Amino acid sequence: MIDLVVAGGVGVALGAVTGLPLGVVNLAIVEAAARRGVHAASGIAVGGALADMTHAGLAAGGVAGAIVARPAAATTLHLLAGAVLVGYALALWRSRPPAEEERAVPGTFGRGLVAGLAFTLPNPAALGAWIAVSAALTPPTVAAGLVGAAGVGVGSAAWFVLLARLAARGAVRPGAARRGLTRAVAIVVAALGVGAIARTLV
Repeated sequence: MIDLVVAGGVGVALGAVTGLPLGVVNLAIVEAAARRGVHAASGIAVGGALADMTHAGLAAGGVAGAIVARPAAATTLHLLAGAVLVGYALALWRSRPPAEEERAVPGTFGRGLVAGLAFTLPNPAALGAWIAVSAALTPPTVAAGLVGAAGVGVGSAAWFVLLARLAARGAVRPGAARRGLTRAVAIVVAALGVGAIARTLV
């Protein structure tokens, strides 16, 4: 029992810490909070956390290694991840510029949840990172690894939801500023998507 409690605590800490570096989910949360409000941003936050938990669970269960070891599977995942990111970037770029006096357009939690899952779940690089973490920590049992993965979901969600709320609270309301943020996020996300696709050509 103690091993499971420790594994859960380590997972929570890992989930929070691994969510800190700048990535697609963080960018999408900040952009969504500014343009569509806290509900859409929180949806992306929870979706990203569920994806992290899934990757950690697959790594702990020994399934992830088999997935990334297959060249065809890895190539397919890179293409899918790249297509999702490029598609999202295009949608952001083509989004209607808000008027200067307009408030953020409300967004739904459900759509944000799907987006958060889509940004991370098909990404083999993220899956590979959790394989490395699992190998370094070597949980004593599969059960401990799975409890740790659940903790990852909790810790990741805690950080991402906090970021969503902070971003929504400090969001810049003027339309021109929101438009500039959206365009900047679109460019970065598109570059990451193109990079993922380019990996299949090397």
